[in-house]
Amino acid sequence: MYHSTEYHREFWNAARGRTVTYSHISEGKNTANGSYRLPSESEKKFVAARKQENLLRQIATVMDAFKGENVVWAYDNEPATTWLNQRNNSNFFQNTEVFEEHRLECNILGASILMPEDFCNDANFDLEAHILKDFGRSICRAEEAAFISGDGVDAPSGFLKDAVTGHSTSDITYDDVIRLFFSLDKEYRRNAVWIMNDESALKLRTLKDSSGNYLWNHTDNTIMGKPVYISNYMPSEAAGAKPIAIGDFSYYWIIDRMPFTMRRLNELFIAKGQIGYLGYEYLDAKLIRPDAVHVMQITD
Repeated sequence: MYHSTEYHREFWNAARGRTVTYSHISEGKNTANGSYRLPSESEKKFVAARKQENLLRQIATVMDAFKGENVVWAYDNEPATTWLNQRNNSNFFQNTEVFEEHRLECNILGASILMPEDFCNDANFDLEAHILKDFGRSICRAEEAAFISGDGVDAPSGFLKDAVTGHSTSDITYDDVIRLFFSLDKEYRRNAVWIMNDESALKLRTLKDSSGNYLWNHTDNTIMGKPVYISNYMPSEAAGAKPIAIGDFSYYWIIDRMPFTMRRLNELFIAKGQIGYLGYEYLDAKLIRPDAVHVMQITD
């Protein structure tokens, strides 16, 4: 249904306030809030833009769980790998490690934009591109902030909430960064990356060892051979803060619970010559293995 030309046409006709054959888009309606699911081609553009703008969606594990109850349970395990002989396989499952189950909710992230009515009515104005860009940008900012520092209350649980404190210091030095790196188990160092904000990155770029060698490889932007990613939603260096993280972020799981939906507000802002649009996203996220990410904590 969402893949059809009719659905795409009538969805964007409704967004422009034109006469609409609602039977063509009725299956996409969210009866809880009157919004409608994006057409398939529009959703692909939105998902691509969201990934490009959101760091965690690039390095985390992202999954869909569109069907089922409001709550889903996630778990992962470490497979047991053993050399076997043909006579005795009885201990094959002996060393399989099952990690804690995790409850994942269906949190709602809402966004709103206003546009001049004249633009919405102008057939030459690419309304679809403009709306998807604006919603994508604002939602990605809110997502990234939550994926890093979210408290898990009516929002995703950010990785800083559950990550292991690998090293603590009152003032970050060259040796502190090295100690944080080696606090992470070698299993997770293999695919590890660093995350920090611009302020922390500037400081680490200037750190040198006793021989004058820089900690930061300025040729390929790595530290200890691991890529550095910048997110200015990471906290600054202050007492109690966790400004630097390193780990394998594939163990941070982002679960999209429903496709993005949207509705037009026809009357609320009409006196000002504006049209409002509301967008809704349904998701949750959690660090499934806390050991996979270690952070630097600043002490008093």
